[in-house]
Amino acid sequence: MTTKLFPIDNIEFLRDFSECKGKINISAFESQSKSWVPYFVYLPPDWNPKTSYPLVLFLHGQGGDEGTFSKYVKAEQLNQWINSGDIEPLVIAGIRGDNDRDNVQWFSEGNECLLVDEKGGEFIKFCQNNFNAGDHGKQISIEGHSRGAAGAIYYYLKYPGLFSSVLGMGYVSDYTLENNFLLGWKNLELLKREKMPFRLEIGTEDSFVLNKDRRASFEMHQFLKENLIEHTFDILHGVEHGFDTYWNYYTDEGMLNGLSHLKFHERSRKK
Repeated sequence: MTTKLFPIDNIEFLRDFSECKGKINISAFESQSKSWVPYFVYLPPDWNPKTSYPLVLFLHGQGGDEGTFSKYVKAEQLNQWINSGDIEPLVIAGIRGDNDRDNVQWFSEGNECLLVDEKGGEFIKFCQNNFNAGDHGKQISIEGHSRGAAGAIYYYLKYPGLFSSVLGMGYVSDYTLENNFLLGWKNLELLKREKMPFRLEIGTEDSFVLNKDRRASFEMHQFLKENLIEHTFDILHGVEHGFDTYWNYYTDEGMLNGLSHLKFHERSRKK
């Protein structure tokens, strides 16, 4: 059963998720920190509320929202990878970072309250309670694009060990570097001890790098390398700044990069 909640955004309030499996669904949930928060969720084709699933969180970039992921990723693609055994069944979910889409900052207090357990982790708990996702050991991964990458990196550096793996695509938010370096130095020993798998990607045709000399990805890689923090840094040839170009890039192994991401998170969960 659904109830209209946000007529301007045409968002429906989902109460029953039994008809949502094998689909990317958009709805909203009520939080104490940010009132009503729009979100998306992908449930695997054979989703069962009594089965525990890993959770991958996706953070959109500036100008994006809860519809960004489904704009470029099709549920049929995810279903095929699961049905063929390429990846195990999982739940993928993400929230709208801010109602002002041009000013979204994932390190805001409200977003921390939604995504960080010690701050309440309201969206995490919502996923655990409603989708049975991310509730078994280190079963939560996070990845983001552009400002979403800046957000994922922020959580990686501030809360070592919070997620089982972290991935950032198109990190060009140079204004976040100073604070992220401070977090890295503060938590240096924890980062080394936790060895949380971290993957950083930047495209050779990224317009922010080519036209605005954004160096965030390169400087973050150098910082981690100099401080002996394990990570991987991939330069993707021909990839532009858009999320779709990262997801649809083919790796040297001939694998779609979106699938490579999900395999990376799966390997990290099983370590």
